[in-house]
Amino acid sequence: MDEIPQELIKSLMELGLLESEAKIYITLVMMNNSEVKKLIEFLGISKPNTYESLRLLKEKGLVVLINTRPMTYQSTPPDIGLDMLLQNHLKLQEKAKNKAKKLFTTLDHENFIEKSPETLWHVFGGKSIKYKINDMIQSATTSIFLASSPQYLEYLENFDEKNLKLDIISFSDEIDAKEKLEKIFKDKKGNFQIVPYEAMIGAAMTAVPEGELITYKEALSMFEYENMMMLITDDSEVLFIPPVSQNSISAVNTKNKAFIMIMKIEFGSIPQMNNQ
Repeated sequence: MDEIPQELIKSLMELGLLESEAKIYITLVMMNNSEVKKLIEFLGISKPNTYESLRLLKEKGLVVLINTRPMTYQSTPPDIGLDMLLQNHLKLQEKAKNKAKKLFTTLDHENFIEKSPETLWHVFGGKSIKYKINDMIQSATTSIFLASSPQYLEYLENFDEKNLKLDIISFSDEIDAKEKLEKIFKDKKGNFQIVPYEAMIGAAMTAVPEGELITYKEALSMFEYENMMMLITDDSEVLFIPPVSQNSISAVNTKNKAFIMIMKIEFGSIPQMNNQ
């Protein structure tokens, strides 16, 4: 019999099996069925560990006892067994997540460490940005305000707006930008506008001293507005991704009411300036 592939053992362990469980299940798949005695001889796993692993595998539905004398087990086919294993693993992960989330809420009451002042800003980077965007959108109950380049509109493509008030500003110089926006938000009610990137620079220039217009315009033209995003949900939380290079993208998040209102006013005024 061929040696058990280590990568396969590792894959099954990532799906929640112990190493001994993974080895036994793989061996049974290769053998189709086997007496416990032969499994012990082939794998070199202790007798107690083998029986305990078989018990756990049986609970997971990955093996079936087909004979008691001698005790013989058969594996569930991998195409079915892996689906069962994945579903069970996801359930356990969800249960663990909910438990940890509940326990985190009790930490403030433990008084085991001096508490720092409440954080005004939270910083997100990498994959956590995507999770935060989805979390804010899915948690919204009254309104969503999004001012961004087209790449972030995909987060709302399959979103059920639940009668939310939608204000969407898309920054784009593409000729068919309006058609794309209408396609994404077809049958959805709200305020949808396209703003050229040049208008972004123009809006920022309004606060620049007249004698420094050229210098500031050169600096602002270096911004990568296609990476920028401002997401505000329920007028109570904001996530801002500045117009920086893709390699250094990070997002700041706050529930500070004053900042939220200021940013919403600033971004909301850009289309009006562009339409004048």
